[in-house]
Amino acid sequence: MKKIEAIIAEDDLYKVFDSLVKLGVGGFTYFTARGRGIGERPMVPSGRGGRFKSAYSLSAYVFIIVSDNDVEKVVGVIASRPVPDAIGEGKIFISDVADAIDVGTKKHGEASL
Repeated sequence: MKKIEAIIAEDDLYKVFDSLVKLGVGGFTYFTARGRGIGERPMVPSGRGGRFKSAYSLSAYVFIIVSDNDVEKVVGVIASRPVPDAIGEGKIFISDVADAIDVGTKKHGEASL
């Protein structure tokens, strides 16, 4: 099993989720993340019509546990957003998962997914 962690633009979150559901990915977790990368930071409104450059960018952090056979398909879905060669559009990290346990069913390994 593999854990896929992706930091993507919040605007792309639902497009990615819809594509993962079509792939048959059973579950995923996400939350809003704040961070600073190499990309341009957004301009945000302030009081009385002013604007300033934010100290960080808002992104979505998504993580998914999948079988080894599904890694390339899931990464392909996440990376297929129409932003070719754009700097600062996110990152994908892949790591091994030794075991997973479904708390309700007590199933281990890929059966828990």
